[in-house]
Amino acid sequence: MVTTKFPGKYALHMEYPVGAVRYSTNIDEVFRSASIIKLPIFLYGFHHAKDLEELVEVSPEDIVDGSGVLQTLVTQSRSFSVRDLHALMIVVSDNTATNLLIKRYGLKRINSYLQHLGMTKSVLGREMRDHHAILEGRDNYICGRDVVACLRAMVSSPVFRDMLHVLEKQQFQNKVPAGVKNEHFVFFNKSGELENVEHDVGFFVYKGQVGLFVGLTEGSNSSGHALLNEFGHMFDEL
Repeated sequence: MVTTKFPGKYALHMEYPVGAVRYSTNIDEVFRSASIIKLPIFLYGFHHAKDLEELVEVSPEDIVDGSGVLQTLVTQSRSFSVRDLHALMIVVSDNTATNLLIKRYGLKRINSYLQHLGMTKSVLGREMRDHHAILEGRDNYICGRDVVACLRAMVSSPVFRDMLHVLEKQQFQNKVPAGVKNEHFVFFNKSGELENVEHDVGFFVYKGQVGLFVGLTEGSNSSGHALLNEFGHMFDEL
């Protein structure tokens, strides 16, 4: 049971194994998505990209700021495979890679896919770092129940192991995984943060079985981080 007093809203959910709910609270609350919206884009690409090895030219004009490495790597036009762009989007949360994939697949198509997955409260309203869109009131939103639907769809996918291979290399492990003391857990997660937003969602493997978790917070970065750490303590009770 999470006991931290939180100055905002939060949603927590854990299943172990997948389908067996161990803890769930506030999963219909809607949050600004931060980088968690990249997960259904990742799933869409692995299911619907015509050729993951197709090369995409990336030019300096494509670069946006924030998280990622393409802003350092692309000082002149270079080519990356679609698979590489997906990996960059997940492993280092690269915003430029994400935007190139959004342009490739289309906002309308991705939003239709969200509905297909059962992510009925989620919206991809803009590309990453599109401050003009935010001023116009267009933003990206998710809720806990929708993220659970996305994660369950990933588990049932024939390319689930391929996606886990990418998620395993995700570099940000300082939220929910950092709160777990038992060293036998292996995490495959995606985190996200904005001002006053801290999220962490994904999968874990323990005793040969796959579980999933969702932790979404909005209200305070420091308190959100602490709450997600405390959520991690619950995993030690499994």
